[in-house]
Amino acid sequence: MQKMHRVQSIAIPILREGFANSEYASLDIKVGSWVPAQADRPDFWINVRRMGGYPVDPKMLDRAVIELTCYGDVIYGLELTENVHLEAQIILWDAVRTAKVVAGKGSLSSYRQTMGPTQFDSPYDDKFRVQSLIQLGVRPLPN
Repeated sequence: MQKMHRVQSIAIPILREGFANSEYASLDIKVGSWVPAQADRPDFWINVRRMGGYPVDPKMLDRAVIELTCYGDVIYGLELTENVHLEAQIILWDAVRTAKVVAGKGSLSSYRQTMGPTQFDSPYDDKFRVQSLIQLGVRPLPN
């Protein structure tokens, strides 16, 4: 087996590709693991941050818990922000279901939502914030 990669290095490319091919492609949703600088903040962005989890086997299987957060501009409304967040969950679930492999990194082998989509206060006056916690099984590439 190859080395275990960070969950973000697998989930972020999956989400970027998924949104580019979704009904939300025209929104130009940015996906990353850090909040963009104020001058670069788009109308919508998805933030993927590892919150915890545990390695079942440090070489074969990691059970990472991610915080999946969607920020959406208030001009589009809360409902669209919630729908974009739901689409992100579906993209990740589909990647597990189809055993999608991220080249040079690995794949997601399981999906378990530990906290459903929840609206939180946003630290940004012009954005809605919806987030959930998801445990993802992460596997490296085979040799």
